[in-house]
Amino acid sequence: MKHIVSLSLILVPSAFFATTARAQTGTITQLFSFACPNTQVGVCPDGSRPNALIQASDGNFYGAAQVTIVGSSNPQGGTLFKLTRDGQFTRLFTFTANASGLYVNGDNPASGLLEANDGFLYGTTGDGGAQNQGVLFRIGKDGKDFSVVHDFCSAANCADGSGPGGLTLGHDGNLYGTTGISLETGMDTCQSMGGCGTIFRFTPPGTFTTLHQLNGTTDGEGPSGIIQGSDGDFFGTISNGVFRFASGGQFTVLATFPLFKFLPTISDGGLFQASNGKLYGPLLRVAEDEAQFFEIDTSGSGFQELPQFGTLASDFAIGNTVQASDGNLWTALVEVGTAPGSIIAMSPANGAVVQNFSLNGANGSLPEAGVIQGADGKIYGTAALGGTLSNGKTPVGTIWSLDAGLPAPSPAAAAFNPASGAVGSTVLIRGNNFIGTTAVAFNGVGATFQVLNVNFIRATVPSGAPTGPITVTNAGGTTESPTNFTVE
Repeated sequence: MKHIVSLSLILVPSAFFATTARAQTGTITQLFSFACPNTQVGVCPDGSRPNALIQASDGNFYGAAQVTIVGSSNPQGGTLFKLTRDGQFTRLFTFTANASGLYVNGDNPASGLLEANDGFLYGTTGDGGAQNQGVLFRIGKDGKDFSVVHDFCSAANCADGSGPGGLTLGHDGNLYGTTGISLETGMDTCQSMGGCGTIFRFTPPGTFTTLHQLNGTTDGEGPSGIIQGSDGDFFGTISNGVFRFASGGQFTVLATFPLFKFLPTISDGGLFQASNGKLYGPLLRVAEDEAQFFEIDTSGSGFQELPQFGTLASDFAIGNTVQASDGNLWTALVEVGTAPGSIIAMSPANGAVVQNFSLNGANGSLPEAGVIQGADGKIYGTAALGGTLSNGKTPVGTIWSLDAGLPAPSPAAAAFNPASGAVGSTVLIRGNNFIGTTAVAFNGVGATFQVLNVNFIRATVPSGAPTGPITVTNAGGTTESPTNFTVE
């Protein structure tokens, strides 16, 4: 697969988990299995090798399958799909070649989707487009209105980058992302052959801006996995460390890893900021054949390696990480050659694995894209291989759920804009875990509202509301804004 650094993890023996993990209380259930023909090469109608999921404002799950041709040595096509909460699968779009064999709409959607404030889903492909260097695309949740909103490497000297990774939704409602080393020139030649990667912003419906071009020396190269921290700055990984990109445009390398250590990224799962404010990411100690997580403060201080949780083999991968409602960090581990893979929960306090659930092949294998927590508290994810079918086809990946007995995640209201307004005016509330919101109130007075996505709600100031905090309620509880909204 393209644009993915991937090494295989063989977990330490089960006795390791016996001393650190609670007995697992749930099972991994296949929700859907992707099917390909029983031949070495053939078209998979719904796609195969599914990537990371999102849960959108309608409560349904959306994602991309990376390829549509099984047995091909290169990614070919790919699909976009929807899975309803009751398990109904719908293929929304297929990336196909035109009569000239060119994938002008994109090829190889190797990263997950993002729901923006305009109601559309956005994503990237690693290949295809006008320059065959990837695209940024938009599509409605009903599968209509697909369009390419940016072709990468369309600027002079490929200054806008190529091979984009995944997207993140900024505090301002814009989309942010990174591109890898331009024109795939390799680590040693990126400075002379087209660029060492970029950071970009996309403002819907159509304004693309390159914010920074890495220089390969002081900046490093190959940025990936960008996130926006609680302080408003952006963080991500380079080929040998962690970077900070300030909202004012300053790029800083926070930490570089010693020789024989590097950060693997898979479906842009490089970094995660936990509720304690620290950044977490996966780290490989290649010389010692160890896999582990690290933590670091957003200032660049406090770098610490957490305890080893696996031993290294040939195809290691860790998917994106989330902090679930139990306070632990949940992710997926790939165990190529020895087991289909595992879903683990890790304590952010000391890095200990506290829960471990294994896939068995029948419900999926190779969970390389990581996990999310749904509004119902369950853990959801995909597996690139495996599954169970009864129609004589070959299963080539699954969508699965894990009921580990976790409560529904409670909402978090971080800010709102504007800070004041009259009755009937609209307010944009920013936070997290807004899917499944049941009520919004202005100092106790209920308001009409619309959930835009997991991070944003648009609400109307209700009649009779006094000045005070805004509250948001979902199945996980009620949260209160840190400041008061002033009713004019």
